[in-house]
Formats: sequence, structure tokens, C-alpha cells
Amino acid sequence: MPILTKDCIHIFDDYVALQTASAMKVVSSAMHNPGFGHYTHLMNRTVPITYDERQPHQELLQFLQAQHFPHDNTVAMMTAVQAKFATIRDFTYEGIHLVIMITAGLGNAVDITRAFQREEQYHAGTINTWVLINGKLSDEALFQAMISTTEAKVKALVDEGVTDPTTGTLATGTSTDSLLIASTEEGDFHQYAGPITMLGKVIGYGVYETMCEAVRKYKKDKEERSK
Repeated sequence: MPILTKDCIHIFDDYVALQTASAMKVVSSAMHNPGFGHYTHLMNRTVPITYDERQPHQELLQFLQAQHFPHDNTVAMMTAVQAKFATIRDFTYEGIHLVIMITAGLGNAVDITRAFQREEQYHAGTINTWVLINGKLSDEALFQAMISTTEAKVKALVDEGVTDPTTGTLATGTSTDSLLIASTEEGDFHQYAGPITMLGKVIGYGVYETMCEAVRKYKKDKEERSK
């Protein structure tokens, strides 16, 4: 399989998608096909901010089928952020090549340390993140990559001053964030992906930079809509 770059991810009216020639090793908290597995298709689907489907898993499955995505070979997320606002970047350092895709919707930002102070219903607005790694990763490295990504996300939100509207404290995410880590299983092998490894360092830097850019896009769009 050729090296994955940001040009491999395509933005359509209603979703962001990636299709690969061979299966990627994936771990995710996605709505459709969450958990661990091997998949060739990824989707980040946009739904209206008023989305209130009572059976979202079934409705998403129907959408995948209508768009001719193989439901058993696709990992899919949902967000209220318009697909055109997806922030997609490449990061390359010392032979490590990552592709990061983030859609940031902050309308229901939350400080998880103060979550007891609020009652939350499902919201479509969310932060969805893909970290795609050209290389082979151990299971341990995949999960460490999730930790590294989450830590970098939180740091970006803090530095961008994103707050929980209920508590007024700095937000750590939204109530419905979703995260996906995938490796192409071709190229160099990585046993670990924590912050002292080169892979972890590139993930941390790349996610931070991409998240900050995505947050600024959200703020700019919100400001322009309010005029």
C-alpha cells in the first residue's frame, strides 16, 4: 500500500472519508465498528446540529449502506461539524509519517473534573480525531497512541482557552468525543508510542498543532455566524 498522506482523505458534502487498498489495524471509540479490528474504510459523517435520532447506530448503518460503504469493513463516527471544516495535516520527522484529521465542535465543551455539576443529553457536536500512522504498531503502541493523542488534545484546548459553559472552567473535551488510531501495518515497527518515544513525540506535536487549528476554525466560523 502506498504511504498514506492527507491527500488520501477526501472531503464530501456530508462526510470525510478514507479508503485504503489493504486493511489498517484500528482501535477506536467510533459509533460504528468501535474497538479493535482491521478495516479499509473510515468515515466521519456530518449530521445537523439538531440531530436527535433515537436509534443513531441503526440510522448510521443505513447511511453507510446508502453511500455504498461496506458496513462490516468501515469505522464511522458522527459530528455536527461541517465536513468542509475538517482539519487534515501531514507530519513527518525522522522517518515517521503521520496523517491527522480533526473536526472540532465545541458547543458542548466539558471539564471532565467538574462533570458531576451538569446533566448531559446526547449532542452531535463533538471533537472527532483520526491519527493515521504509516508503520507497524503493537497493540500496546496503539493504546499508548490513544493516550498521547488525548493528552495533546487537552493541552490544545487549554492553550486555546476553551471553557466548559456550565462551570466556567477550562474544558478537557466535549461530552461525546471520538478517537481513532490506525496503522498501515507496512514499514517500521513501533513497540511503544508514549511521550518518550519518537512516535509519541510526533503524535503529541501533530495532534496539538492540528487541534489548535481546528479550534480556531470553529471559533472563526462561530464569530462569522454571529454577525
